[in-house]
Amino acid sequence: MLHLLSDVLKETGMITAFVLIIMLFIEVLNIATQGSWAKVLARSPFWQIVIAALLGTLPGCFGGFAAVSMYTHGIIHFGALMAAMISNIGDEAFVMLVQMPKDTLYIMLILLTLSILIGWLTWRLGNKTPHNSHEHAHFEIHHDDFLPLSEMAKHWKQHLKHMSFARALLLIGISSFIVMLLLGSFEHSHHAEILSQAETHHHSWHLLLQERWFNLIFLFLACLVLITLIVVNDHFLEHHLWGHVIKHHFLKIFLWVFAALMVIHLINHREMEMAPFLNNKYLMLLLAILIGLIPQSGPHLIFVSLFLSGHIPFAILLANAIVQDGHSALPLFAESKKAFLTVKISKALVAALIGLISFI
Repeated sequence: MLHLLSDVLKETGMITAFVLIIMLFIEVLNIATQGSWAKVLARSPFWQIVIAALLGTLPGCFGGFAAVSMYTHGIIHFGALMAAMISNIGDEAFVMLVQMPKDTLYIMLILLTLSILIGWLTWRLGNKTPHNSHEHAHFEIHHDDFLPLSEMAKHWKQHLKHMSFARALLLIGISSFIVMLLLGSFEHSHHAEILSQAETHHHSWHLLLQERWFNLIFLFLACLVLITLIVVNDHFLEHHLWGHVIKHHFLKIFLWVFAALMVIHLINHREMEMAPFLNNKYLMLLLAILIGLIPQSGPHLIFVSLFLSGHIPFAILLANAIVQDGHSALPLFAESKKAFLTVKISKALVAALIGLISFI
């Protein structure tokens, strides 16, 4: 039990840290551009969908986390969020691209096309107002929020000399995150054995698509945030980075992600016998959708193995890929239970429809 608790705490810390780094970066980007990038994106609902879908297509959870963060900030509408969640496969993408690159790219292309279509329909038929768009405090910009780099560089020594509690805590937290990234502490181990076996057959794909390359993106973002923490004035740090991102989001995300992962890990300890289902494609489709609802990377790899061994058709693997989104939906669950359930139920219905049509 202690081992389980330790694993869940580590995974919760990893997910929370990644999400907060993206949220901090979005705050910095918005102030640095005086909100211009968010305004440009807000003027084009369709491009919100396309950009979110492309973000979701990225292997791993980076794109999904980014889309959830932008939705939370009111930058993209729900249709764009739906597009990102449909196109996202999660960390399974790393394994799939190594073991079955051609089929995986085919799945990604289908998901990208489907995500744009469903995202557009969701926007046309549903609420077209971005989440929290009425809460202007999310992206409220003050005249003293941003100074030219030449001006900010003049005060960084003073900021460090007369450091506030919030600045000190954030500097320690981001620095620790960077060190752990450099040490490889956040790299997933649940598919390491599969990747090792696949490396022999697809060595070039393995080198190109390793998870650590995507962790370098987080390393780059974290370094930018660290520099920002040193040079920005106290108002920006206290009001935006500490007051909004940390105080408003950190505890809520951490606790809900921890609770969800504990339940998921306890369920996963009860192994499921697959043999009675393998000869019934309708039951396998239902199982693929139900397991796809689990907001975690790992359980879905069973369908990759079943497909590679010839036990299930491509349509069932595709249905599971449509419903599942790795860890990406966990911060959404922490922020909005309604949005989480709407996304998951909608994706399950789409997957069921496509699966049943393929059986005809």
